Amino acid sequence: MAHRLPHFIRPALALAGCGAALAQSDPTALPQVVVERAAPPAELRRLGIASLSDAPLVETPLAAGVIDAEQLRSRGVQSLTQAIREEPSAADAYNTFGYVESLVVRGFRLDNMLNYRRDGMPVSNHTPLALENLESIEIVKGVAGVLGGSGSPGGLVNYRLERPTEVPLRMLLAEVSERGSVLAQGDFGGRLGGGAFGYRINVAAAERRPYPQDADGRRGFVSGYFDWRVNEGTTLVAEFDYQALRQISVPGYGLLDGDGDGVAETLPPPISPRINLNTQPWSAPFESRAAAGSLRWLQQLGRDWRFALQAGGQRIRTDDRIAFPDGCSSGPAYVYPGLCGNYDVDIYDFRSDDERRRTGTFDAQLAGAAATGAVTHELRFGARRTRYTERFPPGQAFNYVGTINVFAPVVLPEDPTPATLNTQSDLTSSELSASDVLRAGPASLWLGARWVRLERASVRSDGSEATAFDQDFVLPWLALGWQSWAGGFAYLSFGRGVEIESVPNRSDQFVNYGMALPALESEQVELGFKQVWSAGHALSLALFSIDKPYGDDLPQPDGRLLRVAGAKQSRHRGLEANGRLATGRWLRLDARAAWIDAKTTRAVDPAEVGRRTTNVARFAASLGAAWTVAAVPGLEATSFVNYSGRKPVTADNAVELPSYWQWDIAASYRWLWSGSRMTLAAGIDNVTDRGYWREAPTQYWGGTYLIAAQPRTARLSIAASW
Repeated sequence: MAHRLPHFIRPALALAGCGAALAQSDPTALPQVVVERAAPPAELRRLGIASLSDAPLVETPLAAGVIDAEQLRSRGVQSLTQAIREEPSAADAYNTFGYVESLVVRGFRLDNMLNYRRDGMPVSNHTPLALENLESIEIVKGVAGVLGGSGSPGGLVNYRLERPTEVPLRMLLAEVSERGSVLAQGDFGGRLGGGAFGYRINVAAAERRPYPQDADGRRGFVSGYFDWRVNEGTTLVAEFDYQALRQISVPGYGLLDGDGDGVAETLPPPISPRINLNTQPWSAPFESRAAAGSLRWLQQLGRDWRFALQAGGQRIRTDDRIAFPDGCSSGPAYVYPGLCGNYDVDIYDFRSDDERRRTGTFDAQLAGAAATGAVTHELRFGARRTRYTERFPPGQAFNYVGTINVFAPVVLPEDPTPATLNTQSDLTSSELSASDVLRAGPASLWLGARWVRLERASVRSDGSEATAFDQDFVLPWLALGWQSWAGGFAYLSFGRGVEIESVPNRSDQFVNYGMALPALESEQVELGFKQVWSAGHALSLALFSIDKPYGDDLPQPDGRLLRVAGAKQSRHRGLEANGRLATGRWLRLDARAAWIDAKTTRAVDPAEVGRRTTNVARFAASLGAAWTVAAVPGLEATSFVNYSGRKPVTADNAVELPSYWQWDIAASYRWLWSGSRMTLAAGIDNVTDRGYWREAPTQYWGGTYLIAAQPRTARLSIAASW
């Protein structure tokens, strides 16, 4: 049967086709090469998230990575999992097709509610990533109390938005990949009214046929960014984006119970990533509809001071449905988590419709410069209030419907009965911050503090088990910097952060399921060095140690668990190294590596103390090469290899994922034809078609899942801009 394109894709494809036809209107004309100006190196950029200083990254005592979104688009990246592969300090946290993606940074899982920013404003990450309107993805690593108030100590992720262009931009792109996935995209920007009004509009539509079987979906996206330069010192900004996605989810696997004792302790060989266990006739797609936007007033106050007033909001509506494989009841003893030794697995009908998550933020910032004698000061003051709410339907379904075999699935009856109560939750964060960067000669002293008040409340959907409490924290951050020669910067920093935790909403496992737990403090010490050279070479090193408390579980007489805040603690220590070598205009090499020693230092079970943190590799690295082919002007070839060492799967470290590597290649050719700038791009991911387990995340309710790597996939795109 022919695979029909949805109506919202056809116009975009038609426009792209017209652009291509226009470019070919004169077949006798010789193509003219177009040379694109590369984005500045990450070390010379300023963070889009509100930082302590306007200094570029190379002169800031923070470890941060900047992933250029344009480079991601040229590589055909369509997910957060693919985007962070060049950052060894970052990894997945149950990232699979048709579901929300989360990150682990420096071995700590980031909080989807607190650790993500959209152009510096807090947002929930409980929505699929859209790259079309992004300029870059910034990952600020380490305790971020001075920048973000509360959140996991792994770091902050900021999605930096594209701005209006100073010259007119018109771009249309069409891409085909995988099993017939089609993406159509348009990007339009420029300025009107003599440059006073700027705009940037992005639209995209995709028919998705990914490599897992029976996981088709579709996506639509639109965004707008508008600014008005009222006068020399005043700028008003309004921006928004909206994304709708509908796709069948692909669940993970689990360890095998090889000896039938009820404990899954055997790592199976890699299973084909094309198999999808969510293929029941009643399987419904995961659906997400997310809108976000902000209004901003930017005011210059004289030569040295400026003021910013911002209000932002986000609304996410989710229908989360899946035939979920979890545990096994067909063997000699019940297995959880994991599968029976013969690959049998229980299937649950999970449905949670009409989940609503809302975020609203009001933010004010004042920044300026002053001097006292030979010492200069860079001062910043801020106030922010953020409210985050989760509203779920009265009940969700998580009902056992039968058992299947991974390699011989059968049809099971559905049971959508919403028998499990949901939990409604509220979080309000009020923050006041102040910082001062003192500079005298090559030395600098960085001082910052943030007062945070957290107001939390949770209640089950029937009105029972209501919990509400407030907590206040003062989070200091300080650093010493030394810049003894041009391009070089060394620093030593200390900071504290605060993070929240809630008990999983699993009534079968936890006595206090769904309840909010008291917030806890973490701290970090970091020693770093950065160097850039005029030829384009760069080097950065960061040595860190982070201590973080967690909740841990106390067994109860009824067999369930009581989760207690602060009963567990871990210490993650590591070294991060990044380097870039540029040999003229023709070749650029980028190398990154991370060594992380992540261990449990306190736990309810003494046997866990001293064990490595699950799903964290001791060593990970990536190497990328970009070659501009001198013999063929306009042609660029790229090659990318990433490597990960062994990762513990179980808390006792008895099972580990083997180390793995993956090789990707891509090429692009740019030329001018009939007034249009044309780009033809192609790429192959996992060139050698290696099969391996990519991740083994243990979820906060105790389930451990195995995520298979993608098979070899290819893509081809053509873009026209004028």
